[in-house]
Amino acid sequence: MNTLSGVLFFVAFLPYIWAIINYETIPSPVSWAIWASVDTLVLVAMKKERASIGQITGAVAGAWVITTLAIIFGKPTMGSIEWVSIAGAALGVIIWQKTGNAVLAVVCSQLATFVGAFPTFANGYANPSQENPIAWTIWLVSCICALFAIKKWNLAEALQPVTFTVIETVMVVLVVIRPHWLL
Repeated sequence: MNTLSGVLFFVAFLPYIWAIINYETIPSPVSWAIWASVDTLVLVAMKKERASIGQITGAVAGAWVITTLAIIFGKPTMGSIEWVSIAGAALGVIIWQKTGNAVLAVVCSQLATFVGAFPTFANGYANPSQENPIAWTIWLVSCICALFAIKKWNLAEALQPVTFTVIETVMVVLVVIRPHWLL
């Protein structure tokens, strides 16, 4: 399940990339830059703790591609939500660097990952057609696989897939399901 989760997470980037190149999806450069940076740090911390890294490996590989595309094709806005996201991500990284604790690093980085999602949440709410529903759905399926792959339910192993599941679930609700109470 861990390998499947990583492969699915990476595969989900393909329709997202296609949608960006065809101007159907307008990614947030801030969210993607935060995710790519923080996910890279999480991968290192999780490897140090010998946690399952299938999903995060797929996430890192794809996030750097999307970050590059987001800079080229994305919406270059820097409002208050983007500044709060950057500050939250930076704080998480600083705390990690000061403590040197890999588990605390995973916790801080996942807080930063979640905070970094807010520009994308805002865009998904305001402009759902600017997000790719196929990609977000595949990412959510990957997250479900990652949850089943967790061997030990501790912070080092479980927090990253749980955080990703929450983010992907919010985006699927905003972009795919769009319940009437959201409108």
